[in-house]
Amino acid sequence: MINQYLPKKAKIISIKQETEDVKLFRLKFVKDQEYFYFWHGQFAQIGLPGYGEGPFDICSNSNVSTKYFEISVRKVGFLTSKLHKLKKNDYIYVRGPFGKGWPEPKTLAKKNLLLVGGGCGFVPLKSIIEEVSGGYSMSHKVQVFYGCSDENNVLFKDSYGKWLDNDIDLRLIFDKKKPSNNHIQGISCSFGLITKLFDSVKVVEDASAFLCGPPIMFKFVVAKLLKQGFKEEDIYVSMERKMYCATGVCQHCAMGEKYVCKDGPVFNYPEVKNYI
Repeated sequence: MINQYLPKKAKIISIKQETEDVKLFRLKFVKDQEYFYFWHGQFAQIGLPGYGEGPFDICSNSNVSTKYFEISVRKVGFLTSKLHKLKKNDYIYVRGPFGKGWPEPKTLAKKNLLLVGGGCGFVPLKSIIEEVSGGYSMSHKVQVFYGCSDENNVLFKDSYGKWLDNDIDLRLIFDKKKPSNNHIQGISCSFGLITKLFDSVKVVEDASAFLCGPPIMFKFVVAKLLKQGFKEEDIYVSMERKMYCATGVCQHCAMGEKYVCKDGPVFNYPEVKNYI
């Protein structure tokens, strides 16, 4: 069992350029990787001596957690700029995993899934998509709505073919620039706000909904879900943008009596609807 509070040295075993400012890092602990277990939707603290540390969503399939894990890093500041300069076989330090992730789909009352991700909020959904892609998605309906600014900022394109083969119904929509064609990697794409998909696509029924994205997205997507007949208790949201120290000590993530780092980042919607 790995002590989640102690930083452990991890080796970068691959780096993939996803977009101009986003890289996907595949990591493996120098020691005890076989004892590392995480749940989809959890996060880790990634650090470099002299540059600090920060919270990053783990976005790989939890079924391979004893072999490696992946994080997506967008270049936006001091730490992330340094991370982007690292190369394969360099080392970083990792604490975690932390937080409460997405519920296990098999335990939900409504087992079909609707996953809605906006911008970088698509990152923590990747782990659950990987988890259900295959056996689960062959026996239950899994629909994914992914909204981002334009086709140059689409994440994880190389996975779309596999997801499509495993009956994942993925739809893309761009809100800044119209796509150059109607499909990317075989996936249908359109132009407009992500809520437009609820009016133009047949939404999966008898489903639970998992949401992650900008706070403003929650308000309008939840309204669409309720109009579609979803119950509040069948909606789950990741408040991952509020994550900070991972322990709740700094109070940065406080929402009333709850702490995103400890009690989340994933919450059942009724728990946090007054903070959205």
